[in-house]
This record gives sequence, structure tokens and C-alpha cells, in this order.
Amino acid sequence: MSLKHVSPLLALLLSVPGGAPRAADAKPGAPVPSSCAQAPLFQRYARSGMVESLPGNKVRLTVVADVHSADCGTPDCYFTKVRAVFHFAEGKGCHVREVEVSTEEGGCIPEGERAPPKREAFFPKGPADVADPALAQLTLRTRKADRALVLLPKNLFYFEDVKAGGPLHTTLPTDAEGEAACCWGASIAESHFRAE
Repeated sequence: MSLKHVSPLLALLLSVPGGAPRAADAKPGAPVPSSCAQAPLFQRYARSGMVESLPGNKVRLTVVADVHSADCGTPDCYFTKVRAVFHFAEGKGCHVREVEVSTEEGGCIPEGERAPPKREAFFPKGPADVADPALAQLTLRTRKADRALVLLPKNLFYFEDVKAGGPLHTTLPTDAEGEAACCWGASIAESHFRAE
């Protein structure tokens, strides 16, 4: 068959370079980004560019926590960078299996005096589906329960050197008298979120 017998429309389609990829061109087994990055619990963080969907049904949350318990809740030049990679169980929803957390101190601390970066697995207490719109708080602790993360729809709190089973406060005390010693953590400054 000569080209003069091919319909003009088909000839035009065949001549267009860079057309839409065909199903046969798709790479089999290519990793698919996680849909859990769109979960209700992550929405405020995602709007501020703190959430990244990763292949293999993982989500990375990167925040700078800069209100510390030692400072009585006063923002200052010290900060802790927290990177949390959420691993989800197979199946429906976004059930947190474990969270790989890396932390690094920064700010006014001289380079040689900073604690070395830490990396450890954190686990939810009980079932935790971040896709559930009713989930108001996700609490994660290390196996030793000496560090913790509390993720709320409006803020994340990072706790170090906590007592196993001790309370994790996400608000500053109104009256120091009678307050349990444990535990206030570093949170994300409101200024780090885009205006809503």
C-alpha cells in the first residue's frame, strides 16, 4: 500500500512527533507515588510544601520544629529538622505501619556542639488510618518510648527524652503548679505555614 492511499488524517497522526505515550511504552513495574499524601491529616502540611509522595506507598513529611520545652515555648534561633517517612500497610486506607524518623539540630548551636543526627523507627499506638477524616491525632513513639511525635491536623510536636507512658503536652501549661513534669516538645512555628 502506498502512502497516497492512506487517509490524510491517519497520515497526519503518524507524522506528529511526541504524541501521547502508548500503553505499550509504559514501563512495567514503575513505582507509583502514594495516594496517602492527600490524606486529611496531611492537608495543612501539604499546602505548605512539607509533604512529598514517594514510590512504594510512602509519604515523607519534612518540618522544622522550633519551639522548645527548654525555652518555655518561646520561638528562637534553635531548631530541630524532622523528616518522617510514613510506611503504610497494604490494603485499603492509609494505615500507618511504621514511621522512619530522622532528626537533626540546627540554628544557633555551634557546628561542633550539635548532637549527631538521629534516625529511628516510630510506631503508632493502636490502629492509625491517616485517610480517616475523623482521625484528630496520631501519636507515634519509639520502641523504648523515649522519643515521640504527635501529629495533629494543625501542628506536629516532636518530643525527646520522654518517660515511657508519660503525658505528651501539645499546649503550654496555663499554670505551672500541679502540671506533670513530662513532657513539652518542639512544635512547628505558625509562621512556617502559609496563610490560610
